[in-house]
Amino acid sequence: MKTVHFPNSASLAPTFTTPRPEGHLVLIGLGSHSDHVFGYVLIDSGADYVVLSEHSGLGAGIALPPKPTTTLSGVGGSVPAALMRGIDLEFQGFHLKADVMFDYSNTVDRYSAGRESWR
Repeated sequence: MKTVHFPNSASLAPTFTTPRPEGHLVLIGLGSHSDHVFGYVLIDSGADYVVLSEHSGLGAGIALPPKPTTTLSGVGGSVPAALMRGIDLEFQGFHLKADVMFDYSNTVDRYSAGRESWR
């Protein structure tokens, strides 16, 4: 069994006795585009995709479709989105490729813990 340690889990917790899994996430920029650093995000082990804003994807130089291609639905409602496969990310210092759902509503710069998710 693998064990994952989240050394900064107390910063999102309502109290220090309730640790929550969080980690540092970076969206890797393409070409001359800058990386988009999100800082610490809450890991949602039940999420199907990483969910990031359209603005962060465009800023990192990712060629997103001009219009959303799907709808992302959840407890709080639904938003227009597009799924992009094989996006370069850095999570807690480790490089990986993941499928990312880009949220076209762009209603917030940084998502709440339930929206920015990792699986």
